[in-house]
Amino acid sequence: MSGGSKGRIARKLGRLLSSAGGAVTVQFVTAGGSLVVQALAARALGADGYGAYALFVAVLVMITAVQTAWVGDTLTVYDRFDPRVRGALLLSVAGTVTAGAFVGAVISLAMDLAGAAGTALFALLVALWLLNETGRRIFTARMEFWRLALNDCSYLLVTLGVLGGWQTLAGGASLELLLGAMCVGCTASILLAWLRLPREEYARVPLRGTAFREIAAFAWWRSIQAGIRPTALLTARLMIAGFASTAALASVEAARLLLAPALTFVNGAGWFLLGDFAKAEREGRPMRARQAVRACTLMAGIALVMSLAGILLAGWLGPVVTGGSFDVDGLAAVGWGVYAVCFACTLPLSSLATARKRSRTVFAIRGVESLVGLLILAVLLAVDGQAASIAPFCLGAGGLVSAALLWRMLRRGDPPAGAAPAGPPASEDHTADLSRT
Repeated sequence: MSGGSKGRIARKLGRLLSSAGGAVTVQFVTAGGSLVVQALAARALGADGYGAYALFVAVLVMITAVQTAWVGDTLTVYDRFDPRVRGALLLSVAGTVTAGAFVGAVISLAMDLAGAAGTALFALLVALWLLNETGRRIFTARMEFWRLALNDCSYLLVTLGVLGGWQTLAGGASLELLLGAMCVGCTASILLAWLRLPREEYARVPLRGTAFREIAAFAWWRSIQAGIRPTALLTARLMIAGFASTAALASVEAARLLLAPALTFVNGAGWFLLGDFAKAEREGRPMRARQAVRACTLMAGIALVMSLAGILLAGWLGPVVTGGSFDVDGLAAVGWGVYAVCFACTLPLSSLATARKRSRTVFAIRGVESLVGLLILAVLLAVDGQAASIAPFCLGAGGLVSAALLWRMLRRGDPPAGAAPAGPPASEDHTADLSRT
């Protein structure tokens, strides 16, 4: 191999590692900021107040997962500069932001989590959060993860600045204060993204004759698929709060915070893998199932090491997170470690399936997995209301079965070895998918 070829390979590898590192860094910045804000909530609001805040965050995560799968994954998989696709994206952003704010307000009222002011602030937060998430996914589609990390830092710094300023001037904390500070942080991040992204990313196009129907055929199933995990988590939290108490939920959630680095790593790697798999599909060099399995093995190993570290440090870090106002559930911490490892085994395979536009099949597999886990948890909680610790095990363990089914489906759809197949079809052949699986 010539020196020039070696140099090109080294540069390509360097760019790949830099991009992957940026993707993981973004997730650590985002999750780190969330961890700090949630730790402040745990210390200031107590067990019951933090339990209510955790439910608010769970609703926000669920809504965001659905919206970002519809809008963000479309940005990544399709050509967002195609006028017909772009028109569909603009309609999608407007519709999802409006619907998300409405759903957030309705859920807040139905769950009686806050008064009128808190509900209004939460609806505003959902709208701003989804707009900010759209800008974040544009950075992702451009594979500019390090620039995105800077944008996420602005959200964290402004949110913490508002909280710190209020503590200095007035003292005390409330759920409304936390929601308001997050609104201000989102606004700052939105403005910064608008200033830093190229103008072509905001170019307007006619809203007639868009590819909305084509986009919806992909995004509908993708958004439902992406909503499975956060919806399952929200449902589990509601079960714990209903069968046990919000204080028990706070203890389980505090354990999740200690395992946040492992979960964050898996999420960050998944962001990078989806973009990389989708780019390979568009360029006519699709990835094979065994490449996704290698990613699963590497990610699961790293997640295992990080989870063990979090579990071993739980006794020391727990009081730091909660301020000593309530205890961290040690068994739940082990469960979240199992959840992280099983999540790592599933995510690369589901990302490859999504890049191949096989969202409906992924939805069927993941939906059955989550439903079975929730049914088992419901039975256990009905028998013993103090069985909240077992929730992460119920939600995570089924991921190993899903990984095996996804691998089988993807392996059958692999291109012939050494062949470069034509680009992927615009929509899924669902009948063929289901018959093969």
